[in-house]
Amino acid sequence: MTLSPRISGLLAAALAALVVFGATALVLSRTRGEAPPAAPAAAPAPRTTDGTIAAAQARLAEEPGDVRALTALAGASLDKARQTGDPTWNTRAEEAARSALARDPRSFEAMDALGTLALTRHRFADALDWSRRSLAVAPSRVAPIGIQADALIELGRYEAGVAAIQRRLDLRPDLPAYSRASYALELRGDRAGAISLMELAVGAGVPGSEAQTWARVQLGLLRAGGGDLDGAEREMLTALAALPGDARATAGLAHVLASRGRLEHAATLYSQAIDRLPLPEYPAALADVHRALGRDAAARDDLALAAAMQDLLAANGSVVDLDFSLQNADARRPGAADIAAARAAREARPGVIGDQVLGWVLTRAGRCAEGDRFATRSLRLGTRDALMLFHAGMAASCAGRTDAARERLSQALALNPAFSVRWAPVARAELAGLG
Repeated sequence: MTLSPRISGLLAAALAALVVFGATALVLSRTRGEAPPAAPAAAPAPRTTDGTIAAAQARLAEEPGDVRALTALAGASLDKARQTGDPTWNTRAEEAARSALARDPRSFEAMDALGTLALTRHRFADALDWSRRSLAVAPSRVAPIGIQADALIELGRYEAGVAAIQRRLDLRPDLPAYSRASYALELRGDRAGAISLMELAVGAGVPGSEAQTWARVQLGLLRAGGGDLDGAEREMLTALAALPGDARATAGLAHVLASRGRLEHAATLYSQAIDRLPLPEYPAALADVHRALGRDAAARDDLALAAAMQDLLAANGSVVDLDFSLQNADARRPGAADIAAARAAREARPGVIGDQVLGWVLTRAGRCAEGDRFATRSLRLGTRDALMLFHAGMAASCAGRTDAARERLSQALALNPAFSVRWAPVARAELAGLG
């Protein structure tokens, strides 16, 4: 990704923008990985998600075709899905948004809801289409620009994605804009810049809000990814103090403690996170912890739970092929069907993540030269992620490229010696074997 001249000055512009906003005492609100929770407009005492759903349903009982009530129901249902991890709320959101659009084909609120839903479901081409349709109706709004930016980045169209991120930041430098800009810098390997921008995102959030807590967790994960476990633990504990019991912060703290070798405590926290927010990445992470503790039967149960959660997501419209391919490659030697599924998943998501996963699947299947080719492609932006470097190092080793393997594995361990409970020891052993 060759960044535009404007994005290269992104951090300085963001810092200047925050000074201006701080001077005027404006308080802004907000995903990275997942799209950031939307930043609400200033308003007195907004009703809860459940209250919005109830009010919309009451209005629709009186007037079934009310477009404003339908779009309100769609947006609140998306919020409910994010808050509970129950993907059936996404299905309800889609029904409401499509009903609104059928009654008013120019309803950009319905288009934005469908675009956000498509991002949630990892249907990035659909998200891009909805963002364009929304912008055609109302070109100056920030919501579809954020959707467009996320979709372009996930589709591997980095130049256009960075331009959309810059446009979003120029129009409204708030929590969602800072967090997206942070991810852009993280992708290009500028971890320090990514951390600085995520700090701005945290500062722009409403204290104690879901959005600010999400941003602080992302900040903690960025710190952990660079080996700063003290800083990461501090961010997770601060997030939990502001929003006690938050599942994402609980899982983030579990990740940090697992990296510190405090496996029993990490297992307890991952279990708590699963109970509060059933996302498949939590039992998958817990499986690694249980395996490290010698509890192989529990690890198998964890992976079965993760697969069941992915099945539920798929049944409600989500594309989980890439995640499932990675999980299967971690669990066993991939077969022909696994390779075919990973290829198809990478075709639908042809960015560095798709390359990384397909490279790992091929490497684990013993298709060493091809695995190395895709793993090498995954590093083309200069991303400094220890797991990505580990995958690429193992691919190079498999292909007999000892020097490249040694370099990549060394970089992974130097960046974060405890990047994975399961794979960091494998990286050290492989590096030792390379001499």
